[in-house]
Amino acid sequence: MVHSLLPTADDTRTNATFEDLMWALSRPGQPREMSGEGFWGLAESLLDRECSFHCENDASLNSMLTATGARSTPLAEADYVFAAIDSAEKVKALSSLRIGNLAYPDDAATLFAPARLGSGQQLRLSGPGIRDSIAIDIDGVDPDFWQMRAKAIRYPLGWDLYLVDGKRLLGIPRSTKIEVL
Repeated sequence: MVHSLLPTADDTRTNATFEDLMWALSRPGQPREMSGEGFWGLAESLLDRECSFHCENDASLNSMLTATGARSTPLAEADYVFAAIDSAEKVKALSSLRIGNLAYPDDAATLFAPARLGSGQQLRLSGPGIRDSIAIDIDGVDPDFWQMRAKAIRYPLGWDLYLVDGKRLLGIPRSTKIEVL
């Protein structure tokens, strides 16, 4: 008997989304147009029953994330965090994100946050994946966030950040240095 292992429509969609995630993280500061919109497609391609997540104040998204088999956990224990970073209180709470350890730096959290790309606070990014530097504009992120991130990240320790603006995705890995302009 011959078995066909052709990808399903779901496989094709989640693989494309995973490719979007990897592309965005390997090209810091360069927005990537995704096929889907918002957090759900991103979570669907990453979460499974071996993952944990924290979802802030979004019962609908929390319900969808739970359907992946992943477990909801407190912020400081989560593998994946879906949260807005638009106020000083939210930024302070996010200072407890996992940063990994020297033996396992990959045991850090990944943060997904809504933002508006192309307007707002100007930042200069430099580091791996960026030739010289790149300037970007981001709105919807509290200015305290960038200072908190600078204190929290000591490469290779730290967490990766994805900013989501509708169908646009922008990745900022922990190796990226950010200067607020």
